[in-house]
Amino acid sequence: MQLPPELDFLAPFLVEPTEAYKYATWLLNDFDADVWEYSFEYKTPKELDWRVKLDDHSLLTEPKNKNLLLGFKYFLIANTRDSTGYQGETNDLGGQQLVRFTKACYILDYLLINGRRYQLAKYGLEGLTAGNLQEMLKTIAGHPSALETIYNWRESLRDFCVALALKVESDVITEILAAVPQLSVITEEQIADDELDIPNALIPQVRAALYYFDLYHIQASGRQPNTIKISQDIYKNTLWGLSSPKTLYGILSYNIDSATFIREYRRAPVTSSTSKTMQEGAYFSYRRAVYTLGVLHELWLPAPTVEALIKADQFSPQLASAGRFRTLPSEVVFKGLRQAIEFHLDYGKELTKAFCRVALECRKRGVSPTALTHADVQKLAGPKLYAFGVRKLGLSVKSASDGIHQNCIKGEKSEYFDSLRSNNGLYELIAIYIGCAQLTVGILTARRASELYGLNALECLDETELWLLFKNAKSTRHLFGLRRREARPIEPIAVDMIKTLIRMQKVLTRIGYIDKPQTLFAAPSLLGSATLIDSTADSYNRKLDLFCDYFETPLNANGERYYFRQHQMRRFFAMLFFYCGSFAKLDTLQWMLGHTDPTHVYRYITESTDGAILASAKAQVAAEELHQGNYENFKDLMQLLKEHYGTEKFTLISADDLEDQIMELMKEGWIEIEPEFFSDHQGKKFKIVARLKRSSEAA
Repeated sequence: MQLPPELDFLAPFLVEPTEAYKYATWLLNDFDADVWEYSFEYKTPKELDWRVKLDDHSLLTEPKNKNLLLGFKYFLIANTRDSTGYQGETNDLGGQQLVRFTKACYILDYLLINGRRYQLAKYGLEGLTAGNLQEMLKTIAGHPSALETIYNWRESLRDFCVALALKVESDVITEILAAVPQLSVITEEQIADDELDIPNALIPQVRAALYYFDLYHIQASGRQPNTIKISQDIYKNTLWGLSSPKTLYGILSYNIDSATFIREYRRAPVTSSTSKTMQEGAYFSYRRAVYTLGVLHELWLPAPTVEALIKADQFSPQLASAGRFRTLPSEVVFKGLRQAIEFHLDYGKELTKAFCRVALECRKRGVSPTALTHADVQKLAGPKLYAFGVRKLGLSVKSASDGIHQNCIKGEKSEYFDSLRSNNGLYELIAIYIGCAQLTVGILTARRASELYGLNALECLDETELWLLFKNAKSTRHLFGLRRREARPIEPIAVDMIKTLIRMQKVLTRIGYIDKPQTLFAAPSLLGSATLIDSTADSYNRKLDLFCDYFETPLNANGERYYFRQHQMRRFFAMLFFYCGSFAKLDTLQWMLGHTDPTHVYRYITESTDGAILASAKAQVAAEELHQGNYENFKDLMQLLKEHYGTEKFTLISADDLEDQIMELMKEGWIEIEPEFFSDHQGKKFKIVARLKRSSEAA
């Protein structure tokens, strides 16, 4: 139908489903191609090769398998569409669309791997019964990771490595180990973290075999097995499995000129979940993907019956409850915030200016930063940073001043972290400073990690420099895959940090070191390459880890360090209010927010903080107060907890356990925790009080 120009916007709704489902933003070439090119905001497009062998040894792309191939292709595209109709794609391209695409690929690989059992080549998707679909979902739900339930990755990798070692002659293994002695070095950390279950005595032989077959690649933390290359051997007849990266087992890693450690201590668990089954949220995404097979009925293609799909959609195996993010002790976070702000005030501008001077010198000489000698770096750093301890470009950089026979750049772990805290490496200090900015902005804005590491340096502040501009991570529904741009007020100290980073990137752009400003928390490579590494989830957390090791955040009872994660810190903006009130330091928070009345401050907190985050902050405050023996304002709560624990000595109970129980009481409506405002001769104040709700309300 030809529409008049003023009705052109209706055109997408008049396209037949068989045509509409042939197109997707991520699909870069023709739907009918045997090899798809696709990109979810990748720098380099990837390929999906449909020429896989089925259980009868025929290729999926052969004419006799036409309906099965079309079913697979339409199923994959349909999974990235909005559930309300085929016209709209869901969410942002590199976010939810990629997640759904991946889940659908897992489902297709499961069918291909188990094709003989389901006689996929003979009966196609139409032959899948309700029992088959339920069996598939039960299998997937049997482990937190689909890599294990679908690909059996750990066991497959172990068998592959052992078999590979047997393929190489013993004298060749001996020669390799003599030429690369680091292959034989197994650290205590690797042994402690080992889950691959290959005997330690066999590890050097396995590494030598991987080395012989060129199955290692260089990563920031060392030489690591190339899991994609290995997967291409193990999972030949899969769509996604043969080309996607897999879990890395550190016992197989080694290094020639740098140690493999990343953190000083083992990381304290971030979540409370220890279940061996999949959590509900992840399972539901797989169940949704399976149910999308029903789209094929709309396209007149063979598919499981509607009854089978309904039974699959109603199937719920035993699942793990959603794990709660573990609480960080408030004094740890607040001390970290103080240290971050002090570090910024003392050295923030000096560090960013020093990096700009290094970049300018490299541009003038036309060399990489690694070509600079230690003397060059010390001169460019300036007298203040030299007095602070700066002696070289980076602790992981092999520079012009390092001897060619130097075996290990980072040195032993104790040596490296001593040098880190002695401020020897300029690049590490810059990364730590950016970690300070991440921590401060993260606490004072209470935003999601993805909203923060995605901030654009040129677009994150408004003209007044009073508002943080970000893309809301959960706002794309009915917006054609676009994130809603939102603004939140931001405190002056955080603005000052942001402006320092923006100024650095503008200078780097002006001198031609980078093409244009990047993400706000982009940082120089710790290996010394002439680039600025964009902020991603991994790099964002890596800088927080460096911050924690540099400032030596405390260890828990198991000797594990508290390494900050943004989701754990989202509650601490609200906790600043409770903390400042408890310690008569509310003036600080009032100054930060520009309010003089604590009731106004609390109103701002409740309006800008998610309800669940605010509730968890209240529970943590109450738990910490009880754990410290401060019972005055929590008598009703104490009585309820006494019935659960059989004791009033809450100092003997862990703050985490108390918090869990208080959260349950709040969810069930038994208790409410709120600030109680009052006035005295010093003005308006407040105290945190737990009140027992009426039984009728609780019911």
